[in-house]
Amino acid sequence: MLTFENILELFQEYLLCDPEEEVLPCKRGYVRLTWNKDSRYCVDGILCRTPEELFDILLSDFQDFAMICRTRGRREVTEADEKTVEELCQPYLDWRKEALK
Repeated sequence: MLTFENILELFQEYLLCDPEEEVLPCKRGYVRLTWNKDSRYCVDGILCRTPEELFDILLSDFQDFAMICRTRGRREVTEADEKTVEELCQPYLDWRKEALK
């Protein structure tokens, strides 16, 4: 079963590594905020009303973060980069598959 809490636990390591992403509880679920370095304004905020929505947005954010880490934001993405990031994402997808059984 997917819950907000177990999804946050699953992505905890990623969230600690990415200084621009934050997840906060709110009255309607959780909000994923993206910050722009040290700016006092967030770049965007996405309301996640269900655990599934939170999982999907965090997985997407993780993919982007992993790709930037691989390329250091200085070169084009290669097929090898895409394959490596896909492999990094697989444990998250496997976890979700098990949680939904």
